[in-house]
Amino acid sequence: MAADSLMTSPARAAELWQALGGTPFLSDTFRPRTLLSLAAAARRRADPSAYPTLAEYLDPAKAADVYRRNARCRTEGVESVPLEDPRFVEQITEATERIITRMPQWAPLFRIPLHYRHMPGSHISCTTALIPQTIFLGTPAFAHDRLLEETLLHEHAHVWLTFVSELCDLQVDGSLTHFTLPSGTSGKSLRGVLLAGHFAAAAARYFCRPGADADSRRRGTELVGYLGGCVTTAAGHPELTPVGALVQADLAAARELHHPSLAKETAAS
Repeated sequence: MAADSLMTSPARAAELWQALGGTPFLSDTFRPRTLLSLAAAARRRADPSAYPTLAEYLDPAKAADVYRRNARCRTEGVESVPLEDPRFVEQITEATERIITRMPQWAPLFRIPLHYRHMPGSHISCTTALIPQTIFLGTPAFAHDRLLEETLLHEHAHVWLTFVSELCDLQVDGSLTHFTLPSGTSGKSLRGVLLAGHFAAAAARYFCRPGADADSRRRGTELVGYLGGCVTTAAGHPELTPVGALVQADLAAARELHHPSLAKETAAS
């Protein structure tokens, strides 16, 4: 459902990036309302008669219906039930408040229409672009505060970068799924590499923030290394669209921002 001209025109991509103010979670000039409006408009173009108001296209259930009717790919869904356990709901609320208290500029990124669903088994979390604005959480995600914070950042980052990909895919049509993430997970698309790097950049920024405790900063250091692997994999790749190249550039800049602080920590130790 992405715009064809954005897939091929660096000038159009640059105009979009200027309008958005950069990449979500990485740029403090990012304009979330602009991206939400553009994503809703893209959904309405795909299914003009579905709903009378633009705002309805941002409702997760209604957006999922638009995808079911119009997306080129299909999904069998994710085994899950609505997340209604009061203990889990309270933990999500408290973790979200901790994040936006520490990073107040991110508050609008956590205040969008979302559905949370609970997965059985040992998986921590997932999202899928074909079920928009829905975060699937497993019981292990709630094991401790830091893990839940990272998990929420992880999946919110995916939600927001998926909004971008609704305007323009991050990879060209026909891109192969032959990439390996720094974790060793193989068979990923180039888009998947950027999504992974974006999560790592957002979480590293959070865990390396001034005043973070030592364990958080250690985790941030690990995530910067993971980010670096994603940046290297995607650097200059011909399968990136112009918008994908702009995301990759922002990820590379985020990695470089962490290098001075990591160097100081290494020298101090």
